[in-house]
Amino acid sequence: MLIDLENFKTEQVDWKDVLRQLDTIQDSTRQVLHSLRELLHDLRGEEAVRDSFVGAVGALVSSFEEKTRISAQLTVLPGWPELITLPASINLYRIIEEALANVKMHSGAHEVRIVLQPNSDDEVSVVIGDDGRGLDTNETRKLGFGTVGMKERAVLLGGQVQIDSQAGEGTTVRAVFPKGLLTATESRIA
Repeated sequence: MLIDLENFKTEQVDWKDVLRQLDTIQDSTRQVLHSLRELLHDLRGEEAVRDSFVGAVGALVSSFEEKTRISAQLTVLPGWPELITLPASINLYRIIEEALANVKMHSGAHEVRIVLQPNSDDEVSVVIGDDGRGLDTNETRKLGFGTVGMKERAVLLGGQVQIDSQAGEGTTVRAVFPKGLLTATESRIA
């Protein structure tokens, strides 16, 4: 919009051209504001997970599949906690969301699987695996912001994220957490 305005200032125009350009700028401004509102709503994230974490992840997976045409499957294994605190839900949701964004942008995958599962009586994990081209897991390689964000969110929940990949064999993101730090009773849910 700024470039268009700069260019417009140098043109010889009549009043009708000015009005037409103002209409164009007004439409562009409306689109930008709409996009910003959606982005802010998405970044806040509480609405998506407020009622049901598993339901929110299911909706995320369905939306991902619809937008990308990459087959996506969510599996919730017995022993996954029924109630998760709101902060834990938001952070887990964002980890899954970022892993799916990486699948979409970098993997060339045809299929992605998301599994919510217990690891033991004390631990649960979120596993996101794809059948894509894999990535460079060399520890000297600089991590992208998305990967750093996933790792930071895991640390906030007392957990960790591990990324395993081999060329041509896909990528698996495994986030493991202490069950007690995620789970909530009815009275503890925000």
